[in-house]
Amino acid sequence: MKKKYKYGLVLSGGGTRGFAHLGAIKALEENGIKPDIISGVSAGSIVGALYADGQDADKALKALISKNLLGFLRLMFPKTGLIKMTGFERTLKKTLQAKRFEDLNIPLIVHAVNINKVEYTRFDKGDLIQAIKASSSIPVIFPPVEIDGYQYLDGGIVNNFPVEPLVDVCDTIIGINVNPLGEEFKIDNLKTIAIRSFHLSMRNHADSRKDKCDIYIEPEGVQKFGILDLSSAEKIFEIGYKKTLEVLKKK
Repeated sequence: MKKKYKYGLVLSGGGTRGFAHLGAIKALEENGIKPDIISGVSAGSIVGALYADGQDADKALKALISKNLLGFLRLMFPKTGLIKMTGFERTLKKTLQAKRFEDLNIPLIVHAVNINKVEYTRFDKGDLIQAIKASSSIPVIFPPVEIDGYQYLDGGIVNNFPVEPLVDVCDTIIGINVNPLGEEFKIDNLKTIAIRSFHLSMRNHADSRKDKCDIYIEPEGVQKFGILDLSSAEKIFEIGYKKTLEVLKKK
């Protein structure tokens, strides 16, 4: 039976390690692979939105660096989060042409956790930027994002590799996981502890789901970069690009 989409793309969370997603997308396109639908969470929702909005990988990288995605983040009194998302939202509004899911060129599904209902929630209609913010709101680091009276946090809490929406609707599923864990010795402040704890909770998500992918890509080396490290964006991009070329050569 013919499936609805030829290629489906799964993009994990991983903070600024998500620049590896852009490198991977560039390599996929160079090999004639263009996703027909994208399922992403956290950093994957940001990259997925940019690509679905019609921006190629190189332009998206330059746009995020030049507009300083995290440059306007401000420390706040730690009531609901350590850092406000003011600059993050401003950058998304400047970078994305589409304001609603329905305006995108490629269908996009992003995921967040409704912490009032304790539900993993799928967004594929309506306000695009609020959904991306919700999907990217790392617990403790960022405050919850309110949508229709409910509070949302990063979907990676529950599932950092959202392949399920693409199963049975795509001929070929390509999964990219940019959140491998390595050793970390400098754990000396609340932000680092919060991020490390969050990553530990997500470590098995991709491992338990990668068998659902026809092509699985996990760029080695991205774990040495901090998840809020914009200064290494181009290096991370290149790691994703090279690893994807390597995987595709074996297929």
